[in-house]
Amino acid sequence: MANWYVKRGSQVAGPLTRERLNQLAAEGKVQKTDLVREGEEGEFHAAAEVSDLFTGSQTSAWDEFESGPETESLSRQPAPKSSKMSLIIILAVVGVGGIFVVGILLALLLPAVQQAREAARRSQSKNNLKQIGLAMHNYHETHRVLPPGGTLTIDGAPSQSWETFILPFIDEAPLYNQINFHYAWNHHTNQDIFTKEMPFYLNPNIEEKVSPEGLPLSHYMGNELLMGPNRGARFREVNDGLANTIMAFEVGENFKPWGDPTNFAVPADRIGRPNRSSTTGGNQVLMGDGSVRFVSENIDPAVLKALSTPNGGERIDEY
Repeated sequence: MANWYVKRGSQVAGPLTRERLNQLAAEGKVQKTDLVREGEEGEFHAAAEVSDLFTGSQTSAWDEFESGPETESLSRQPAPKSSKMSLIIILAVVGVGGIFVVGILLALLLPAVQQAREAARRSQSKNNLKQIGLAMHNYHETHRVLPPGGTLTIDGAPSQSWETFILPFIDEAPLYNQINFHYAWNHHTNQDIFTKEMPFYLNPNIEEKVSPEGLPLSHYMGNELLMGPNRGARFREVNDGLANTIMAFEVGENFKPWGDPTNFAVPADRIGRPNRSSTTGGNQVLMGDGSVRFVSENIDPAVLKALSTPNGGERIDEY
């Protein structure tokens, strides 16, 4: 059975059964001047043209009728579904495009951020080397000689490292004064001292900070040709010039605890290929005059050897 609709002005009531339409007409809620339509489509016609619709008296009661749930303003009818679908499609396209743009921006910015962070870490390591260099010079001024790379006991056992001896000159005199020099650095008597992490002996570019034994590491080594076992050089003995001789340097692997008396090596043996670099492209080195230079991992081995020796007499070109 087809549904009926009643239209008055801009308002449409329905759907209604024919029985309900007849009832509303009998109650005077549908008048002859109203328009009606049978079915979901088609044109509206005058209600007076519908046979057997008006059989009783009529009253003006549209206000009561339009307040019912069967009446709805044409302006409030739901928008076509196709419009909603179009809006969803547009938002989806914009969303995907935005994600794509953000992805491109991140891909472009991420390397720059990483480079900036590495540059900051390299700067911090450079400052560490400068502090070590200043401590070396103050030690030399006090003792007229550089600290030994490492001291040995009478029976040849390792005792203390060069990084231990410069502690008073890097604001760690109270810690230095607690060391019992009658015993080696790794003796249980000195355990509390040498299990203390020293930030100025750590390169921020290196994640490894503790040895497998739980001892805090150093990411720097002394030049064995200037500071060896029970031996430290005098500045006047450096005939190649302090500005041309490495005093200490960054390492990128095989780290030793800062208290280890064997934490020294010939720079040419520990930096440059095939050794692992401490930062992208190479290592920073502390020169004898206190300056810090960057040495490429591709440096000429002959030049690196010349920078390592204090009295080699080699010619050193740009590097």
